[in-house]
Formats: sequence, C-alpha cells, structure tokens
Amino acid sequence: MHKSVLIENIGKITRQRNLFLAASAVSLVSNLFLGIKVATVDEKIVLVPALRQEMMVSKSGVSKSYIEEMSLLFLSNLLDLSPSDIGHKKELILKYTSNSDKRALKEVIEYFTTCERNYKRFDLTTYFSVKNLEIDLENLSVIAHGILTSYYGKAGHESENEDYRLDFEFQGGNLRLKAFMRIVDEDKKARDKAKSLKFESVEPTDSKNIDFKVDQDEGEPE
Repeated sequence: MHKSVLIENIGKITRQRNLFLAASAVSLVSNLFLGIKVATVDEKIVLVPALRQEMMVSKSGVSKSYIEEMSLLFLSNLLDLSPSDIGHKKELILKYTSNSDKRALKEVIEYFTTCERNYKRFDLTTYFSVKNLEIDLENLSVIAHGILTSYYGKAGHESENEDYRLDFEFQGGNLRLKAFMRIVDEDKKARDKAKSLKFESVEPTDSKNIDFKVDQDEGEPE
C-alpha cells in the first residue's frame, strides 16, 4: 500500500514539474519575441514641452507634425527678439544648429550679431505672427508666411508681411538648423532701401525720430 501511494505521489510531482517546465518555456519564448520586437522597432513618440501635439521621430526621419512644431519653435527664437533676450536665444539656437556645416554656424552667429547691434540701437522689439507654413518633408525645408511686428521703443510700431525659409537636417536623432533666410522680392528690396535711408539719418537710441508707416493706432497690412 505504501508503495502504491509513493508511486502516486511521484506521478503528481512529475506532472507538476512538467507543467512548470511548460509554463517556463512559454514565458521564455514570449520574452524572446518581445525582446526582438523592441530591438527592431525604430519609431517612438516624442513629447516636447510647450508644444501642441504628439510628434513622431524614427531612425529614418521625422513626421510632418514634428517639423511643423519645431519650425514654430525655431521661428520664435529667431524672430521674437528684444535687446534683453537676444543673447539667450542665440545660445539656444546655436545648440540646435548643424555642426556638420561650418557655414551654418557662421551665418547664425552673424545674424544674431547684427540683431544685437540694431535692436540696441533702435530699442527694437519684434514679434513674428505665423499665418501658414509650407513644409517640404522630403527635403526638410519650411517656408513660413506671416506678419513681423516691430516696436521701436515708445515711438510706435510697424507691421509688415514677411516670408522666411528654414532648412534642416536630421542628425543624431535631432532636427538641426542648416539655414535661415528672409525671402526678398523686388518690392521688399525697394522697401528695405527706403527704410535703410531713413534709418541712416537717425542717431543711435533715437527711435522717436523714426517716421513709421504704421503707428500705434493703425492696423496690420492686408
């Protein structure tokens, strides 16, 4: 009798061992498939502080929503300027400027150097209001259309339609600025020339003598 009980107990233990081994094997296979999946998937959701939507970044590039939001961020730091914050925004932009092209770094430095001089001279503050963006996802370029409002101290302000182009590169998992330029047509060239002649007669920090096309009581251009 004792022998039969012993045999029965051994059978139970054997069955329990087999069940445990089977469960362990299933768990091992599941973990293996999960590890392979994680290793092969190259897309992830990136949440950037203060931006309006989720954006996708992968090893092969970025989504349209990502380049749209990053363009707005770059435009803000390049065009929403005042004498007190130009230095800070310059350092921020330089951190995200292409380091594979020395010309890109040089142009950004020259841009902010000119801004520092002119913004202090005329006690200038600017703000760019974006109307729309033309996004070329294949070439990582963006053309921004909007209104640039310039405040000259307490003397008044002017608002003008402006267009800017941004070129990016995707490097090391980050979107970096390659080029930033203002798009100028013949009308803007004539306007710039007239403005330059007017400013040449103004002494530094004497912005009250500037004759604005648009003063504080007038609206924005069509």
